[in-house]
Amino acid sequence: MYQAYELKEKLVQEEASLPLGARARSKELNRLKILASAKALFRDRGYESATLRDIAKEAGLSTGAVFANFADKNEIFVKVVEEETARVMTAMIDAHDTSRPLDDRLHHQVMTAYAAAEENVKLILSAFVMNWSGNTNGETSEPAQAEIARLTDLVRQVVLETLRHAQAEKELPASADIAHGAEILEDLIFSNIRRAYREGQTFASTTDRLRFQVSLIVSGLKAA
Repeated sequence: MYQAYELKEKLVQEEASLPLGARARSKELNRLKILASAKALFRDRGYESATLRDIAKEAGLSTGAVFANFADKNEIFVKVVEEETARVMTAMIDAHDTSRPLDDRLHHQVMTAYAAAEENVKLILSAFVMNWSGNTNGETSEPAQAEIARLTDLVRQVVLETLRHAQAEKELPASADIAHGAEILEDLIFSNIRRAYREGQTFASTTDRLRFQVSLIVSGLKAA
């Protein structure tokens, strides 16, 4: 069984109905407005440039209404990244296709994730920069940092499950170090994102490079 489907179940939750009480319903609607506005601003400007005042204005609310729902910008950002990560990871998990050879299967999964992430690249890069640099502020910095780190690790988990499934199906030898293979794949996935963004290219333009990289890693694992 492809265990990543269990991860998907944890990531994807059914939308809860809005509270019945008028006051609670109004607060929940405000919270959703704030998250939608924050996502748009983080996507367009990045984490640092989007202020709480900007988020409130975009949502058509006061800054007081923002603070009534979230402690600070870190908390908003973590929630936005959590939702975006669930969307991208779900697409990547669903792209697992055992009819494809392993290297093509991994390539297909990553390219599917790239396609899902393309429109929110600045938001995603902000999350990774925060994870790498520890760049958070305020009293909630440590919890926010831990949550961002957990979310960014999900890519490695999905890749590892693909490799583990392949190993169970005898596509890889039992001696293959799939844990380190997943780490290498995780690193190249994000290095390709950074390179494409820096050079003003689409994620789709990385397809040939990614295919070559994945083939090298899979060949190495098979030779273990």
